[in-house]
Amino acid sequence: MEQAKQVLHETFGLSSYRLSQEAVIRRLLLDEENALVLYPTGGGKSLTYQLPALCLEGLTLVISPLISLMKDQTDRLRKLGVEADNLDSTLTPEQAIEVKQRVENGTTKLLYVAPERLNNEGFMELMTRVKIALLAVDESHCIAQWGATFRPDYLKIARFAEELDVGRVLCLTATATISDAEDICTKFHIAPAGVFRTPFYRSNLAFKVEVANSLEAKIAKILPLLEARTGPAIIYVTLKKQTDEVADLLSESGLQAWTYHAGMNRDERGNVQDKFMASEKGIVCATIAFGMGIDKGLPSLPPEVVGKLQPRSCDDIPTLEGFARGETCSESSLQSWMREVAAKAPVIEGGQEIIEFNLYRQAKDYDIRPTALSVLYAQLELDYKHIRATTPFYSNYDLTGTNEQNWLRVLNDGTPVAQAIRNYWKLRPIKDWSATLDVVVASQYSNIERSMLAKKIVDWELAGLIITKPSQVRYRYQVVEPLPKDPTNIGNLANLMHQRMLEREDKEIKKIKKVIDFATGRQCLAAALALYYGDDNAVPGGACGICTVCLSGSAVAFYPTADAVPDPFLVQTILEVCHVRDDPRLLARMAFGITSPRLTDNGWTKNHLFGCMPSVDFNALVLAFDSECKKVGYQNAEPTWSPPETSRKRTYDQANSGSSYSQRAQYRGNRGTNKRARGSYYYSRR
Repeated sequence: MEQAKQVLHETFGLSSYRLSQEAVIRRLLLDEENALVLYPTGGGKSLTYQLPALCLEGLTLVISPLISLMKDQTDRLRKLGVEADNLDSTLTPEQAIEVKQRVENGTTKLLYVAPERLNNEGFMELMTRVKIALLAVDESHCIAQWGATFRPDYLKIARFAEELDVGRVLCLTATATISDAEDICTKFHIAPAGVFRTPFYRSNLAFKVEVANSLEAKIAKILPLLEARTGPAIIYVTLKKQTDEVADLLSESGLQAWTYHAGMNRDERGNVQDKFMASEKGIVCATIAFGMGIDKGLPSLPPEVVGKLQPRSCDDIPTLEGFARGETCSESSLQSWMREVAAKAPVIEGGQEIIEFNLYRQAKDYDIRPTALSVLYAQLELDYKHIRATTPFYSNYDLTGTNEQNWLRVLNDGTPVAQAIRNYWKLRPIKDWSATLDVVVASQYSNIERSMLAKKIVDWELAGLIITKPSQVRYRYQVVEPLPKDPTNIGNLANLMHQRMLEREDKEIKKIKKVIDFATGRQCLAAALALYYGDDNAVPGGACGICTVCLSGSAVAFYPTADAVPDPFLVQTILEVCHVRDDPRLLARMAFGITSPRLTDNGWTKNHLFGCMPSVDFNALVLAFDSECKKVGYQNAEPTWSPPETSRKRTYDQANSGSSYSQRAQYRGNRGTNKRARGSYYYSRR
């Protein structure tokens, strides 16, 4: 621990540890045991792996879900003289090669990657060439929470740690419930002595809740806070389009704000983050892609966490419901998918039965979102033990020489594997030193294993000879227990999986209600939040004294309601536009404004009817359309007309915005009029 103390002083410029940091570091360095750190945001989680990384021989690999947070951490470490890198989509191909080379030669001490990087065959090959002394899993609650924003690749981290025999694992999170923590400890074999928890309550955070009837009203309420701020501010919104809307409204009020969301290119995102970090009073309007935990100084005044509630007829609650329900497909779609998976004939690789699938194609064929498909495969693996995910591979590679001399070295590589690659690649005439290769085809005709071809490509890339761009990912699974072949058993399994999907959806909807109950309850907001995370008596006296409830002495009045009965005229109009009758849930999604691959492919999300009933109870919509579909035996109708080509495409992220929102608002205001009047409004749009 003497070396650790020296690093603490000389590298990080700190005189002492905080909270239980020293005990965590001791467990990692001396006991060589896994640990779980449950510290609040700003509590010093990062130091518990960054400091050990500089004391250990080998690489510290950090799994983090947010690119902005990875960049912030690596920038800060480099300023301290620490060799740290991030490998993510913001890097150019040349930059990525340099990072991989530094990792392979041992220069890099800390490498930050997203969990999806474990799907990258080239990255996995690179990891076999280095010693991973410490694996740090940030936001590790993602391992336990199978919610609407669940990232299935988090499930692979525990197996990755075992297969690569990493020295020790440190899981970190600020938002794990007691059950989440137990799940994390089970997956990573963390004993109770390895769990380090501090109280969730933050006495310097003031939780405020207010009700606003529109986005403009929200901005009007937060303007005084922004104008009086003594430091930076982040305004979090739900949808990408809202970042621009909020920034525009702030601009109209004389405040400059930058926007940040996942739809921006890497240069734009990096520029915004750099400006925010360099500013004294910068404002960023962002989705959660702009990560919490960025190391930016807080104002001298106690920071406020302000939440704005809108009625159901506005955007907020339907949008959140859309996220919760969007990953649930129809049972018939899941049944069809299950039949394909069960019928897949395995191939033998290394004595193992392997099946592989193109999830992009399956998503389109079965109208199941890609994330939902990933969760279904995870269920087959974790719940039913039929398969075991192995490393996916890319079937196509674009290869480009870094210069003419290096391309000649590729052409002159005399190994049998290199010759096979050149025999089956296609040179690209529009550009020198460039070719494309289908490694599956090349393997089939050359009788050389596909993995050997991919390894040679990685070797060339790490040597700096080429830049590669893989595509057409194929997901691979080892057959552990053969899937059922009997149609009845296949159907029963699909039904069980669909029930699990519906249970997840119901759980997510209940979470939305819990958030509303929390925001509108009579209990101190800080105390209620601490209780949710298992800290029963964290707030002294059960009252923080600075939240909305403590200051006002009463709960916020907010009564969100949903229309119990869909408008029959709108139901019939949607049926005229959309010929689907085999999937009532798809029609309900159309009415509510939730995209799906099938809706998008058929152009129905372009129609003005998409999202025309966002304030109606979703289950009531399903029942209404099911009743109509049942009348025709769930047989699809012939389309009577197509959406106009001039209609603007509107995804779920774009629903409820601009003129389309105004049109729906106008229509809702006219619900009391007769059908003829309503019909003239909608049919005039054709």
